Amino acid sequence: MPVGVSWASVADQTILFMNRKFSEIFGYTLGDFKDISEWVEKTYPFAEDRELVARTWGAYFAAPVASEYSIEPMEIRVLCSNGSIKTVLHSGVILPDAGWALATFVDITNRKRDELLIRAAERKAAESQSIYKLLLDHSPEMIVLSPFDESERYVSAAVEQITGFTTEEYLALQRSESVHPDDYEEVSWIIQELKAGKLRHLLRYRVLQKGGSYCWVEAIITGYLNPMSQQTAGYVATVRDISDQKRREERLTTEFRELAQVASLDEVTGIANRRAFNRAINSEARRHGRSTKDVSLLMVDVDYFKGYNDLYGHLPGDVCLRNIATALKASVRREADSVARFGGEEFVLLLPTTDMMGAERIAEHVLRAVEVMAIPHEGSPYGIVTVSIGIASWPAGEVMDPNQLLARADRALYQAKHGGRNRFMVG
Repeated sequence: MPVGVSWASVADQTILFMNRKFSEIFGYTLGDFKDISEWVEKTYPFAEDRELVARTWGAYFAAPVASEYSIEPMEIRVLCSNGSIKTVLHSGVILPDAGWALATFVDITNRKRDELLIRAAERKAAESQSIYKLLLDHSPEMIVLSPFDESERYVSAAVEQITGFTTEEYLALQRSESVHPDDYEEVSWIIQELKAGKLRHLLRYRVLQKGGSYCWVEAIITGYLNPMSQQTAGYVATVRDISDQKRREERLTTEFRELAQVASLDEVTGIANRRAFNRAINSEARRHGRSTKDVSLLMVDVDYFKGYNDLYGHLPGDVCLRNIATALKASVRREADSVARFGGEEFVLLLPTTDMMGAERIAEHVLRAVEVMAIPHEGSPYGIVTVSIGIASWPAGEVMDPNQLLARADRALYQAKHGGRNRFMVG
């Protein structure tokens, strides 16, 4: 991939992976930095860049959300291992369910150099408009010059390569016609920011193509001032086609999300594994302080399971565990409820906004669902596979301690096992 990629753990911000392109761009390898903070401190030599990155990523950690959280592209400068400084476009995505943060880096050092050349050309254009126009017409990127009064608009010849429109056809379009409807609100906001005096912006949007489709582009937009009034008179936009890059980013995000999903599943039963359960219960603990309802936990253990493996073998034992997992999933109805394999023959059911009475009803459903399967077990006094269940609840409005809730459920499970198994007890 032509994009530098790294990802880190959301829990402790340890850097877990750097791809080959990342090392090619910066010269660093995995292990050079123990966590994100060390990376930022050592490789961002300019305080404004460090502050921008800390503020942008820190917004998530200050108020975590359960859904995917995107980091919009920002331009920063990075100190490489050989002492050089490169300019990159840095963006990313945080996937709370996976517990991972993905960061991408696109090297735009040469592009920045070209931008400086363009700016120099713009200054010279005041002395020689013909030289200015010559540079713009031969730029591989689409250059748009747009006064706010719509007079003397200009677009470079590269517009035809990106959009299919000739310069005349493109200039005949209204601004609202050339931008995808879903992106126009952001374009309008940037126009207002330019008029307010904030003269530099980076924008990704979809531009209309001649056939009616849309193409993803990235624009660096710079406002210019009226020399008399010193008010923003218009802007110059350097626009490049990023369709291929956008497809790669979307494919990478999809593959990353799929990888995260696979890593959160138990290989034997196909339900959530303990890592996914830990994330779920910690997330519920953060929400529970504001909740007006109890949260409950069921800890489920398959009775005499060692004897089952000894009698029938480990492969039939795995089949038995998968059947138990199916019964547990069938016993809950709400999307918010979590069913996970805790380890060995133990399972857990996390039931948000569920009081003890509701948890007991679900425990009864579990006992009946397992009993109805009637899985033969000659090593059990019941003749079939059964389960024991420990139940614990945490009161609404109190700060929840996940470890204490698990400990209560575990004690209740112990009582159920020593009370004869094939039953539930309340902790």
